[in-house]
Amino acid sequence: MRIAVFQAQPEVGNFRKNYEKLLGVAGKVKADLVVFPELYLSGYTLDKDILTSGAQFLQRVLDELVSLSRNLSKAFVFGSPRILGKKLRNSAVVIKKKREVLFYDKTHLFRGEKEVFEPGEDFLVFDFKDVRFGVLLCYEIGFPEISRVLTLRGAQVLIALFAFGKERYRIYDAATKARAIENGCYLAAASTTGRGEMNFIGKSRIVHPSGRILAEIEEGEGAIFAEIDTSILEHYRYEETGDSHAYFSNRKRLLYRDICHFTDSKGDPL
Repeated sequence: MRIAVFQAQPEVGNFRKNYEKLLGVAGKVKADLVVFPELYLSGYTLDKDILTSGAQFLQRVLDELVSLSRNLSKAFVFGSPRILGKKLRNSAVVIKKKREVLFYDKTHLFRGEKEVFEPGEDFLVFDFKDVRFGVLLCYEIGFPEISRVLTLRGAQVLIALFAFGKERYRIYDAATKARAIENGCYLAAASTTGRGEMNFIGKSRIVHPSGRILAEIEEGEGAIFAEIDTSILEHYRYEETGDSHAYFSNRKRLLYRDICHFTDSKGDPL
């Protein structure tokens, strides 16, 4: 499978312009799945009026996006505000050919987001063209438990949508590599670039299960690509040879009871 990450500088409040750019990118890039940054559709803002209007705009274009996905045989993942039960949520939207649209609502909110958004209650994994994906949003890259739960639920590729501050580059750099290494999975990080609510980091990247960066863009808008080969994940998760770390082979599940509440069919912690 070939995936694409589009690094963007969405215009806050200009939903139509951001959406038209998404359509253009989705139609042009040669990839099976295309990822856009956090709150891409509205632009990253904490203005409740703009976010509410962005959520309403999202509802108007969902059917068109599903049709586009089906016609192009591509999946799209992008950030958008949405309204659930009259509350705003910071969501990742997954469009993947079928009529069902999937949402992941950010569960761990950062700084001022807590005053604007209601947090989500669960994580999301989904399948597309025989690859299993897990989704997280920005600040959540720093919670290793999220990525581990996603991979324990079968994720082979972590999709991470960002609107991350440039002053925290060291966190972004270390965490995006670490989540891929410790879970023996690919990680696709779609990041916002330019200035707005903050000075955004850019540096969208696709990370190999070894921690090697397969593709990266520094600043400005543009797309990066990588081929996903899920056959290598067994090596990095379980084989103690070569450059493998084999963390999944050597996990001491019974020692993790304090933080692990997910169990297998025998009742043992995952």
